Amino acid sequence: MIPKNTTCTNCGADIEVSTYRKFVVCPYCQTKFDFEGFEYSKIDRSSSKYSKVKYEMDCPACRGKQMFLFTSKWKCEDCGYSISRFEKIFSVFWFCDECDVFLNVQENFSTKQGKWKCSECGHMNSTTKSDIL
Repeated sequence: MIPKNTTCTNCGADIEVSTYRKFVVCPYCQTKFDFEGFEYSKIDRSSSKYSKVKYEMDCPACRGKQMFLFTSKWKCEDCGYSISRFEKIFSVFWFCDECDVFLNVQENFSTKQGKWKCSECGHMNSTTKSDIL
């Protein structure tokens, strides 16, 4: 399902979109425009694989609608991202204030400095305790 191409509404550039987002920032002209180009696949819940699913949520990594809690691990059926149940309880999901991408999965992500530069759009995000909602 990922990636998908779209065209910039300003400069007409062909852009490859690799994450689920509500909008895209053109890497050429920096124009921000709405993007709703992904369709979510349906899960056949009659399968025995899903009989033990108790909870589901949107995946923070790809914004897919298929992140399920299987016994002790959350797993996204769209992109494969997973987190342990323990991590989910004691971690914070960080999103870029500018492009809304999931920061936790960016290479070398850390909140120790109290700020993080998004590798997607370059925006400097504050990552202090006071930023947690």
